[in-house]
Amino acid sequence: MWRFGLLLPLCLGAVGCAAEVVNPFPLGVYWPWERLCGHAQRLNMDKWDLVDQRLEDMQAHSVDTVWVVNLNIKDLGPLAERCAARGMRLIPALAELHYNVEWRRNNWEYLEKQSKAALEAAGESPAVIAWALCDEPRKDIVAEMEQFRLRFAEWGAKQPGIVVTMWPDTPTYARETGFPFPCTDVYPFFSDKNPNGPNPARVSRNWYRTQVANTIKAAHENQKTPWIMPQMFADIWGPWKYDEKGDMAILPGGVLHWRSPTVGETRWQIWSALGLGAQAVIFYVHEPPVSDNADKPPYTGSTFPESMKATEETALHMSGGLIHPDGTATDQYEAMGKAFAEVRKLLPVLQGATPLDIWPVQVSAPGWVGVLETPGGKTLAVVVNDDTDNTQELTLTGAEKGLRDLRTGSELKPGAEGGIVLTLEAGDGTVLEIL
Repeated sequence: MWRFGLLLPLCLGAVGCAAEVVNPFPLGVYWPWERLCGHAQRLNMDKWDLVDQRLEDMQAHSVDTVWVVNLNIKDLGPLAERCAARGMRLIPALAELHYNVEWRRNNWEYLEKQSKAALEAAGESPAVIAWALCDEPRKDIVAEMEQFRLRFAEWGAKQPGIVVTMWPDTPTYARETGFPFPCTDVYPFFSDKNPNGPNPARVSRNWYRTQVANTIKAAHENQKTPWIMPQMFADIWGPWKYDEKGDMAILPGGVLHWRSPTVGETRWQIWSALGLGAQAVIFYVHEPPVSDNADKPPYTGSTFPESMKATEETALHMSGGLIHPDGTATDQYEAMGKAFAEVRKLLPVLQGATPLDIWPVQVSAPGWVGVLETPGGKTLAVVVNDDTDNTQELTLTGAEKGLRDLRTGSELKPGAEGGIVLTLEAGDGTVLEIL
């Protein structure tokens, strides 16, 4: 049984023991700065005007945190000011600091100079909640990443250093470093008949939950707090174009590797992660590619079988990110925003909740239930509709005293046959308190 409190002491070696690190429970997006700048240029807009538009739109979609990758130190201060003015949180992943560039490894003189410049640029901004020191570092540099974390604190960082890791590397980083928030990027939705990843959808769903659960287990076994970065993109090898709606369309000769999550799968990723005990959800990726690959030649190679190559133009009904190139929201973004708004209301009970290995409540197919215990000792059942295409009526059994739906505040009592009927949209979820 995994039971750990929310407040996690983080020892920073040579600088002594820092204050307790409190998880801010981000509901956010991963934001590539080079794509933002590229779209500003393409739209003939001032970069900062576009930043203001994007941040306002993110707030309208209940995004409270931006993980900004490839940001340069020069732009850090102005971005931090804009985030702080809106009460938004910022996780800078600075272009100058990414550790897994070969010539930077163990180049402590360079890293110290750039790190101090970054800390000076951020000043005392309340927006910065953590510093992403590397993007997907592998296991072979874990000791060096821990040295960077320690040194970054010695150089004056008041906020923790963090990294996002691929699922095979996360347990190592949870076990062998002091990074307080193990964060795994888990991208489950591969194209059908793809030999390079889980598919079809039911296999993808099972794989996602397995990897999220592994991250959470590794985090709690090492007194850390687990974060999850789910999928919101498609990946095409070979030619593709933007259609008139700003969605991706695969062209003849192209191969779909990762496919776009549906609206239902967008909601499903959020509620499934929360039901397993995740303490953050940060979607990859917000900004779509700046330009398409319409002029790229057909795919050649051995990674995919010839049968996977497209023979006709096919719309994916997805832009490659949460928004279209013109900045309008995708249906998936709208679904994410609505789910985030519901989750935010539930943060007082979800914050610090940890998974239990008991099952006091059962749910009929195609439902799924994750059981959590709050720091105050309440037992929660997070129920998810695993049918990501259709609304379903699910029957819950085992809660003889009833349940309280914390999304609606309504109390649910068993019917004559002992079951409680709950209706959830495709891929949707809710949090129930077991009475």
